[in-house]
Amino acid sequence: MYRIHRLGAALAVLLGAVLVPAAPAQADEPAVELHVPKTAYLPKRQTSPTGGFRLWLAPQPGSGRATQSDVTLKVDASDLEGVARIRTRRECGDHFMGATYVVNCALGTLTRGKDNYPDAIYIEAARGARPGSHGTIRYTFSAPGSEDVVFETDVWIEGPDLRPRKEKPREGDAAGANFGFKPQVRNAGAFPAEGFGVHFSSSRVTFPTQYSNCRYGLEGSATFADCWFDQRLEPGQAYEVDEPISVAVPHTMVNGAFNYKPYLQGMTGNAEEYPGATGTDPALRPGTGPELEVRPVDTPADAFTDRFTLGEVRLHTSQTADLQVRADAIEGTTGSTAEATFHLRNAGPGRMSGTSLRITVPEGLTVVAPTPPPDPDNELEWEWECSRADERVYVCSSENPLEPGDTWETTLEFRIDRNVRGARGLLEALHDPERPANDPKKSNDSVPIEVRATGGPSVEPTEPNAKPASAVRGSEGRDDSMLLVMALLLGTALGGGTLAFALRARAARRKAVPEPAGATGHGETSGPDGN
Repeated sequence: MYRIHRLGAALAVLLGAVLVPAAPAQADEPAVELHVPKTAYLPKRQTSPTGGFRLWLAPQPGSGRATQSDVTLKVDASDLEGVARIRTRRECGDHFMGATYVVNCALGTLTRGKDNYPDAIYIEAARGARPGSHGTIRYTFSAPGSEDVVFETDVWIEGPDLRPRKEKPREGDAAGANFGFKPQVRNAGAFPAEGFGVHFSSSRVTFPTQYSNCRYGLEGSATFADCWFDQRLEPGQAYEVDEPISVAVPHTMVNGAFNYKPYLQGMTGNAEEYPGATGTDPALRPGTGPELEVRPVDTPADAFTDRFTLGEVRLHTSQTADLQVRADAIEGTTGSTAEATFHLRNAGPGRMSGTSLRITVPEGLTVVAPTPPPDPDNELEWEWECSRADERVYVCSSENPLEPGDTWETTLEFRIDRNVRGARGLLEALHDPERPANDPKKSNDSVPIEVRATGGPSVEPTEPNAKPASAVRGSEGRDDSMLLVMALLLGTALGGGTLAFALRARAARRKAVPEPAGATGHGETSGPDGN
């Protein structure tokens, strides 16, 4: 299951709509104030006798009081027997998972504005619990001189299965402008969803503050928006927001993407869930506009993703970026090894994502794979970022986008096996075929790799030198070699670049790497900087 980990989520406590106490209480003298969700969902998975999801209850003194002393809490989960089980510790006593369903907790003094989280209660699905099974958990708070107050949550074991739509790439959105986007969500499960949320995130685009049931903020260097809908999603039905979500595109963005994921209300805010209906993190900015709602739509089931797959929207904007490549000559004697560095520069004006270098090795040479550094404790995750695509073709991918003016480099070691007369390799800049880019000067996207070998007999070539991929097309005009790049980028996205054939190279991403004096060749001509 895809998860987002952030500090803000730790403050997204077990909150939701304010519930009317199940037991009568004086409105002006309750023991505590608390929000809990009416309905919450647990994943059907096992942890351990000491695991489970932490219940981050956040009671505050009742009736606006600054403090409330001698607060006690009774947790009654007896209705969840066979559905879920709890364990407790510290303020609630030490009880292993499933040992009891009713516990009493001594919370002591509560202070308004303070995080009064009892680090004591954990919950998980019971072994053998079926999706759709559910029961009620009750929390009873008491304090001297105040009325008891009871809160309840209907706890479900999975049930609904929310899936985002498969999104087509967007082309032509103006860089530096906003556009509207309407996500769709389908409940592919067998049970209805009583409320749901949609989480939007991106490392580049931003989500301007809009709707009153959405919260907006930062997640590290990324931006996100969380929208919560107190609406019922019927099984087998697709839904769409009734008004568009605003997406702001940076003026330097050439290509990029943002994601969205629907989610159900969880039990906790233990850095494992989106805020949902429970979010009270002051760092999240609520919208001030109207409430966003969803409406049913007739979209076929095959238009939605598989389970646990994100909705991804890829962007190809109106901005341009001039990629330039430069290759060092490979010099040495026959039978020796030599290093050569290959350079990829973004001359701007836009920021480029998903770029790679394709290196076609000259005939008579062999790439020497680098030796991993010593790792006696088996703790390093060392990889080479270049992957062998064919007998003489390697693809090296940059992990990070290229800002305007940035140069990314990778160095390979070659063994000069034979001195082949006139042999040359080829260095090419490749674009992610799923995120194409506007490059106004394709002529400097490739450059020959020269070989200056000495010693040994000079032999004739057995095959022609490589040509740029743009000159080699499939029968329908497709660049068949781009399929490799798609596979490599997909592997990096799904496995963190740890596919068996993925190895990490000695490379450095540098800003404004100076060009060597007297350099010549296709990769040297800078395009317009656009500034």
